[in-house]
Amino acid sequence: MRISRQLAAALVVGLRASAVSAAEPAAFALTDATFDAWSDSQSLALVKFFAPWCVYCQALALPYEKAATALKKDGIPLAKVDCTKEQKLCDDMEITGYPTLKVVVDGDYYAYNGTRDESGIVSYMRRHQQPAVTDLSQSSLAQFTQASGVAAVGFFERSAPEFAVFEAAAQELRDEFSFGVVKDKAVAKSQNVPVPGVAVYTNEGSMDIFTGTLTTDNLVKFVRMSSVPLLGELSSQTFGTYVHTQMPIGLAFYSGNKMRAELKELLKDIAREFRLSVSVALVDAQRYSKHAKLLGLEPRWPAFAVQDVAKRTKYLFSQSQELSAPELRRFIGSIADGRRMPDYRSQPIPAANDGAVFELVSKQFNEVAFDSTKDVMVQFYSPWCIHCKNMAPAYEELARSLHDHRNLVVARMDATANDVPSADPALNVQGYPTVVLIRANDNRIVEYQGNRSVQSMTDFLRQNAAHPPIAAAISSAAAEASPATGSANAVPDRPLGFTPKETRHIEL
Repeated sequence: MRISRQLAAALVVGLRASAVSAAEPAAFALTDATFDAWSDSQSLALVKFFAPWCVYCQALALPYEKAATALKKDGIPLAKVDCTKEQKLCDDMEITGYPTLKVVVDGDYYAYNGTRDESGIVSYMRRHQQPAVTDLSQSSLAQFTQASGVAAVGFFERSAPEFAVFEAAAQELRDEFSFGVVKDKAVAKSQNVPVPGVAVYTNEGSMDIFTGTLTTDNLVKFVRMSSVPLLGELSSQTFGTYVHTQMPIGLAFYSGNKMRAELKELLKDIAREFRLSVSVALVDAQRYSKHAKLLGLEPRWPAFAVQDVAKRTKYLFSQSQELSAPELRRFIGSIADGRRMPDYRSQPIPAANDGAVFELVSKQFNEVAFDSTKDVMVQFYSPWCIHCKNMAPAYEELARSLHDHRNLVVARMDATANDVPSADPALNVQGYPTVVLIRANDNRIVEYQGNRSVQSMTDFLRQNAAHPPIAAAISSAAAEASPATGSANAVPDRPLGFTPKETRHIEL
């Protein structure tokens, strides 16, 4: 007898769930009432924020429980929070997707950057039992900095107030960089580092000395900034490193070696001056013309733009102006101090928008999507995406059935022609189609993860819309429009139809 792939997948999920529920859970279930006290009592722990209907959470359930059992003998507890029951707690913890894992260290929470299998969770947490900061001497300093790639070294006693700030930065960045501390003032003198002081050693053999106000945020930014070279070359191989700094990137596009040399000379002092605000890099315009076009630049070189990947914003230096040191300083300075508004790509606002599906463009996105009086469902699509085309009939049918509900908008936006003018991580569109509900009242964003049926989308709105009367009406209106095909919270009965997460809007 043959069993369909969908049925087999459902059976696997069911068996996993049964296996987890058959034994006493090893992971603690936390609530809003117990969360703070439990967190404050943990020197090292891991917390999973999940939703029971999430397929990825279901897949993680068994490995997480096994890891919790394995780590008991190490004294490392694992806990979990059901965000469908503890919504306020998950909002306070800024949980924007499921599952989300966070490491607890002495009551403070940090991102989990390991894999999501049993062995990966166990090894990651055991590694975090080791000190985040290594004690160094004159003899061990050179070996430590040479072997670590990028290493931050503090020159002060562990009892010094600066060490607490340094250790907090080390906890946050320990998966990316190495941290050491030297208490011998003679070693600091030999390195030309003031005491107390912090220096970052790079794998290029350079050393940057921290000179700002020593706070955890400033130090984290400084270490990440030092991990990329001053006026380096931006390419497909190095782009990820720049993005990982979480700093805006200044892209100086050149054509040919002569123009590259001229740009480098023009920018060297500016890049150093604004290094803590913008990482300036050189980009081959011929090789990466597609990325320049994506930013909105015309194929005229040289050209300059600043892209903040973390906030999904960009700033374009006018191509009608000559690139000069004074103008570039003014341009980058206005971005660094927040005076300059981002440049967003947008289609024109439609002259008429009376169809069942509201055609949304970037110029009016915030006005429509964040209207607190309405629940707004938005589909981000691409004209060439086959999954978007397959979903279109059901999405339009849903919109038609709900067209008379004044407090609900069913909209779509061509994400290849319009930028999303929001830094909210829940609107970080990485694949097509992506569908979200922006709730009325609180503007909380909930991502749709069901199948392409009208009934599934109807159930999603019924469960998540902010206005109860609308939620009730949705159920009956859409039920008439389409036969029932299962709940949005159930395991989909056919492929989801969303493109992989690797479908990025980054061309480098």
